[in-house]
Amino acid sequence: MSSMSMASLRVLRWLALPVILFFFSFGLVVYAFVIHESAKSILKDVSALRVGVSSIGRVDALVARHKGALEEKSCHENRCFFSFEVYNTWLYRLKLEPVARFHASVVVDDGTVHSIHITLSRDTRVFPTSPSAGITDEYERVPERLVKFADPPYWFPTPVGKPYLNVALTAEANAIQREHAYSYSLTCLIKPGGGCDLPCDYLPLAWHDWQAALEQQSFGVGGFGPYYPNRERCK
Repeated sequence: MSSMSMASLRVLRWLALPVILFFFSFGLVVYAFVIHESAKSILKDVSALRVGVSSIGRVDALVARHKGALEEKSCHENRCFFSFEVYNTWLYRLKLEPVARFHASVVVDDGTVHSIHITLSRDTRVFPTSPSAGITDEYERVPERLVKFADPPYWFPTPVGKPYLNVALTAEANAIQREHAYSYSLTCLIKPGGGCDLPCDYLPLAWHDWQAALEQQSFGVGGFGPYYPNRERCK
């Protein structure tokens, strides 16, 4: 091979590198958009269900729309369980961000939606035994095991200082409470690097409701006392 041909080959390699990097980066952007939109669509459809009202037929229609994210579908006697999951698989494998997961599940009892569960979590390692997360649990009525700790129709069974916010509600919750309980920031599913280490990053509207509830208890003005010292960004 002549010296001119070798020089041309080197030039082509240098020209090809940025093109490859561009398409690789573009592919990751598209991937992030797809999983974000998938989680957003599932969240919208699941949160549109009404406990004690929506039928299993409506849940079956939801399953048909999101069959690619369906993790489990099982029935035993009169009770059925459906769950959906969206992971940031390739963003995690390429070490662009920690493991993040969106999970939604629906329990149907006697043909009617009985409860709904949503979790958006991210392994930020800010707490040794739990990822940072937002969690929503909606019940037709408060389960007997939770009655002593519940304050229906809208409450926060979350120990202050944990890296997650758990919101609970029943069918009697009003429209604003339901909106806040399901208003997730799905950025934490696809955000490169670190961050998303505060509960407000996941459920920003419910965070302020929790803060207001704590202010009425023994935590005083500001609601959280010495906990979450970096909460200035929780607007």
